[in-house]
Amino acid sequence: MKKVAIIQRTLVQYRREFFDGLKNALAEEGVELTLIYGKQNSDEGLKKDEVDLAWSQYVPNKEIKFGKRTLIWQPCMKELQDKDLIVVESANKLILNYLLMIKRGFSKTKLSFWGHGRNRQDKPNSFANQFKYLFLKQCDWWFAYTSGVKDFLIEKGYPEAQITVVQNAIDTQFIQQEYAQTTDLEMIALKKELGIEGDQVGIFCGGIYPEKRIDFLLEACLKIKEEVPDFQMIFIGSGIDAPKITHAATLYPWIHYVGPKFGKDRVKYFKISSLFLMPGLVGLGILDAFALETPIVTTNYEFHSPEIEYLEHGKNGLIVDNTIDHYSKAVIQLLLSGEYKRMLEHCRASAEKYTIEHMVENFKVGILNALH
Repeated sequence: MKKVAIIQRTLVQYRREFFDGLKNALAEEGVELTLIYGKQNSDEGLKKDEVDLAWSQYVPNKEIKFGKRTLIWQPCMKELQDKDLIVVESANKLILNYLLMIKRGFSKTKLSFWGHGRNRQDKPNSFANQFKYLFLKQCDWWFAYTSGVKDFLIEKGYPEAQITVVQNAIDTQFIQQEYAQTTDLEMIALKKELGIEGDQVGIFCGGIYPEKRIDFLLEACLKIKEEVPDFQMIFIGSGIDAPKITHAATLYPWIHYVGPKFGKDRVKYFKISSLFLMPGLVGLGILDAFALETPIVTTNYEFHSPEIEYLEHGKNGLIVDNTIDHYSKAVIQLLLSGEYKRMLEHCRASAEKYTIEHMVENFKVGILNALH
C-alpha cells in the first residue's frame, strides 16, 4: 500500500469535508492518507475557524522569530519516514519544506507543493516572492489552486505534465441544500430578530482582517444607505479588525454584526440578503456567493486570491473600479434596479461547477499520477 502525507500549518473548518473525502477516495485506490496539522497563532486564532479531525495527527507548530519575520517549525519528520509522497504548503516561512527539499535528493520519497505559486497578497516582484521563485521547481509535483496558478507555474518553467489543477472549492452542495431547506418562516423570524423590514440587504462573510478592507466597505455602506434608505448590512466573521464593525454597529442600527458563523448557521443570513459585498480580498468566499445565490460585488483590488478567476463579470458577480464611489454606485444600481436577480442563474451554475467532489477527484488523480 502506498502512503501519502499532507502537512497543513493549520486545519481550517472549510477543509474538513475535503480531507474526509480525499482520505476515502484514496483508500479505494489502495493509498493510505495521513494528515498532519498544527494550530494558528494568536492573531489568526481570532478568526475562530479551526477544527480537528479524529483520524488526523496534531503536531504543535513552533514559532521562531527571525528579525521581523516569524518562521514556523513543524516537528513531524518522524511521522514522514515511511511515506511515498509528501504534500506541503508552498510557503517561505515553513522550515520543514527546506529540509524535505534537501532530503528529496537522497530519498525515494517524492515531494509535492500545494498552493498559489506566489504570495498573492504581495507584489509579484517583492523580495519574498523572488525568494519563493527560487524553490518553485524543487518538487516532483505541483497541486495548483486554479488554472491561473498552473499558467503562472508554466511561465516560471515548471513542467506542465507535473501540475494538477485542483480547482479549490468548499462543500457547495451541502450549503445549497441548507439554502433550499430554509423556510419563509425562518427568514421572517430572523428579519424580526435583526430589525430588518425590507429586502435591500447586503452581507459580508469571512475573516475580518486588513486585506478585507473593512474601512472601505463601511464607508461604501454609508454612501449606499444615503441612496437606498431601507438598506441594511450584515457582517459575519471574526478577526483582528472586528472591533471596527462592532463600533459601527453601535452607531448605526442598520449595521448588524453577528460574529462568526459556520456551516448551516450562516445560510439563513444569506437567504435574507441580496448581495455579497467584499471590496477587498476575495478567496473561497466567492463560492458562498454562488451556492447561496447572493452575487458578489468586489473591486479590481490587486491582491485577490486565485479564486477571483471564478468571477464572470456581469454574470455571476461584479468587479468594479477600486474606489469607494465606483463601488457604492455599482451596489446602489444593482439594488434599485433589481439587476442582481438576473445573476442568480449564473450563480447556481457556478456552484455546480466548483464543488468539493470535483476537488477531491482532481486531487486524487494528481496524487496517483505523482506516485506512479
